[in-house]
Amino acid sequence: MTRHALVLGASGISGWALTNQLLRNYPRPGVWSQITALSRKPMSEEECLHWPKDERLRLVSEFDVHNDPEEVLKRKFKEKIPDVNTVTQVYYLVHDPPPNPNDKDPHAISLNALRKTVTILDMDFKHPLPLSESLPQFPPPFGDVFAFSRLSRFMEEFSADKAWKWCEGRPGDIIGFVPRLNVYNAVYPVAAYLSLYVYINGREAECPFPGSFGVWKALSNDSGADMIAKAAIHLSLLPDPAIKGQGFNLASSETPWSWDIKWPAICSWFGLVGTPQLDKWKDRTESMGPQEYVEAHKSEWNRMAEEYGLKGWTVISPTMDPSDKNWALTKLNADAPLSLQKLKSTGFSEEEDPKVSWFTALERMRIAKVIP
Repeated sequence: MTRHALVLGASGISGWALTNQLLRNYPRPGVWSQITALSRKPMSEEECLHWPKDERLRLVSEFDVHNDPEEVLKRKFKEKIPDVNTVTQVYYLVHDPPPNPNDKDPHAISLNALRKTVTILDMDFKHPLPLSESLPQFPPPFGDVFAFSRLSRFMEEFSADKAWKWCEGRPGDIIGFVPRLNVYNAVYPVAAYLSLYVYINGREAECPFPGSFGVWKALSNDSGADMIAKAAIHLSLLPDPAIKGQGFNLASSETPWSWDIKWPAICSWFGLVGTPQLDKWKDRTESMGPQEYVEAHKSEWNRMAEEYGLKGWTVISPTMDPSDKNWALTKLNADAPLSLQKLKSTGFSEEEDPKVSWFTALERMRIAKVIP
């Protein structure tokens, strides 16, 4: 698991020492993939020379947690640290001003600074990672979007006195193929986008990621449709009655990955060079998403479909917001890795490289004349 450390008060005595230890790879090399050090005043170049030079370090200043209003702090976190959702450890080492004994509450400023900081960061730290099956259900309003919890409750009640058993599979993003148009197909819009991109720009062209910086960095587990099927069959054949009513996370591999890893790999399958997104916003981008890109190049899309004898399906990106055509590549910007320990405890040990999940789906699309 990659870890991103956020140090508040990095220019103070304790903060400087902690940042120094992180840069020196304590407790061991490979633990920290990124270190973000915050301070109120910028650190000079000479001051930074006393730390090991390290490309993992990002210095961010002008964060005044004592005097900045909460909305201002929230905007600064969003603009100056667009990948704050990837932070795994927070170290609050802010030096507080001396308390005024004449104040009604001499510690109010210090407490309010901590409250503002934790409240803002709490938006991206909801549950311990990786996500396990034992976590509570989403509360309203988000929980009301999905019917899964209600379906599970029905099954629990209906099967209570039955001899047969049931269980529930909980996949991440499903990476698969079906030989008909399906609006829930997460692979098809990306495949259509890259097919058209290489058709217009040629092989070996650079192709920037058409999503937000937050999504680019967010960790999750892709769930290959073949792996979901195998796990479901495995669970259905288990004689153990203890699995009755249980939920199991399903994914191609327990090792999560992000778009900054898979985008170059997927682009290479099309003969393109995958590059990062063009802007640094957490939840939006000025780039056209897959659906918008195809709509903007409709004549080229139709010409490509005719030239290669493709099905020419309409490209509709999966979304939870009909007004946002690029929702999945801009709003799914929080880490959501899955724990597969519960599934493995049943004896299912098979894993699949997530690239294989994507390449299998793409090959099947090519054979079915969905993409050239």
